[in-house]
Amino acid sequence: MPSKKNALLVSSAFIVVVLIFIFTRSQAGASQSSSKNVFSEGLSMFSGFIGLGTSSSPYNEDNAVVSASLLKSETPDNLYWVAVATPQDAGEKKAQEALLESWATLYGKIYSGKATRKEIDEYYTAQIKLQEDQLELLRLMEERYPERLDDEKRRMILAGKELYGQKLKNVTEEYKRHINK
Repeated sequence: MPSKKNALLVSSAFIVVVLIFIFTRSQAGASQSSSKNVFSEGLSMFSGFIGLGTSSSPYNEDNAVVSASLLKSETPDNLYWVAVATPQDAGEKKAQEALLESWATLYGKIYSGKATRKEIDEYYTAQIKLQEDQLELLRLMEERYPERLDDEKRRMILAGKELYGQKLKNVTEEYKRHINK
């Protein structure tokens, strides 16, 4: 029994470390680049979880819980693929950069008090959709591919759902504050 408790403790500590890493990376990224603002949050926990990797660790579908191409084919309109996932070609990279830059511009206008109601709606509608879409992908993996998930991966999905659920709540509350000014 003590080894089971130790394994649970180690797994929990690992999740906490990963989440702290994600938050610290995202905060560093937000302060270093105007296009990597609050909305993009640097590295996505989800991106690493499904195996999309980063520029320093190329994507390998064989190592993913569920292949990105399969998830993308099942959810082609999911904003995650455009806004967060590591672009697979120059066209996707350019589109992602343009999207993130437009969000950064809107974000700046909102916080400087210069945004119109339409711009506020556009920005927050996109941010809410992004969080909902990331939650959708986690739920999809959990519901359609349970046989591919060991206990650690299930805990990571649960942590991701809690994280993106909280982000969704925060973005929604922030939106309400801005439209009620």
